[in-house]
Amino acid sequence: MAKTNDTPPKKTNWLIPALIAAGVLSLLLSLFIASQTEKQKPGDRPLARLELNLGKVFVLRKNLTQKEILTRRSTLFALDSVETGPDGDATMEFDSAYRIRIQENSMITLDAESDRIVLIIKRGDVQVENYGREGSVFVSREGVRWNATDYEMNYKKQAPPTSLPELAPQDTATTEAPKVEGLTAEHIQDTLKTYRPSFFKCYTQLLQKTPGVVGQASLSFTIERTGRVNQAEVASSSINDPDFKKCLLEAIRRVEFKSFSGDPISTVFPLRFE
Repeated sequence: MAKTNDTPPKKTNWLIPALIAAGVLSLLLSLFIASQTEKQKPGDRPLARLELNLGKVFVLRKNLTQKEILTRRSTLFALDSVETGPDGDATMEFDSAYRIRIQENSMITLDAESDRIVLIIKRGDVQVENYGREGSVFVSREGVRWNATDYEMNYKKQAPPTSLPELAPQDTATTEAPKVEGLTAEHIQDTLKTYRPSFFKCYTQLLQKTPGVVGQASLSFTIERTGRVNQAEVASSSINDPDFKKCLLEAIRRVEFKSFSGDPISTVFPLRFE
C-alpha cells in the first residue's frame, strides 16, 4: 500500500516582500504630496520674472544680506527686493499680463497678499508698460497703496508739479539758441524737457541727504552737429553739493538731439528745483 504525503504545502514567499514594497511606495507618495503642498505656499510661489535691460541691477533675496547681481533673468518671490544702479534698468513681468519697468536708482520689494502682488517702492519709481488683469498688482508708496493701473494713469499725473525740477524762466538774450540749419531753440527746449526725469533723479538723491533743499542751477554745454552734447559744465548753482552737480552733468551728457548741419551750438539750460 502506497504511503500518502501528509506534509502541508509550503507557504508562498512573495507576501512579505510585497507588503514591504507597498509600504515604501506609500511613504514615497506621501512625501511627494507633502513636497508639492509645500511648494504651493503663498510665500514660496513665484511672483514675477525679472529681466535685465541695461546697467547694473541687483536682487536681494528674503532673509539674505548679500546682493545677487542680475546677469540676464531671474525669478522673484515674496519679500525679494530689486535694486537698480544709476544706469540700471530692469523689467518685471507677471502672470496677470502686467509688465512693469523699474527705473534707475530704485529699490522695490515684492510681497503677496492672497492672489494680489504688491510692489513696495522704497526708493525711485516704476513705470507700467503693459496693463494686465485689474486688481492683481498693486503699488505701495510712502504707506499709500494704489492699483497699478491707477498709479500709472492717475497718481503720477496728479503729483504736485513742484516735485519735478521746472525750467527756469528763459532769458532770450543769453540762453535761447537761434535757429541754425534746422535746429531751433524750440527743438532744444522740447528735447531737454523729455529728459527732465533724469534731472529729477539728481534732485531726489539730494533730498535724501538734505531734505527740503531748494535752489537753481544752470548748465552750459555745446551741441555738436551729430546731436551729442559736449563741453558740459555747471555754469552756476545755488546748491553747492558736489554729488548733485556731478549728477546733473552726467544727465546732460546723456541728452541726444537730432543731427543738423552748420556750426555747433552753445547754449545754457537753467533749472529750478523746489
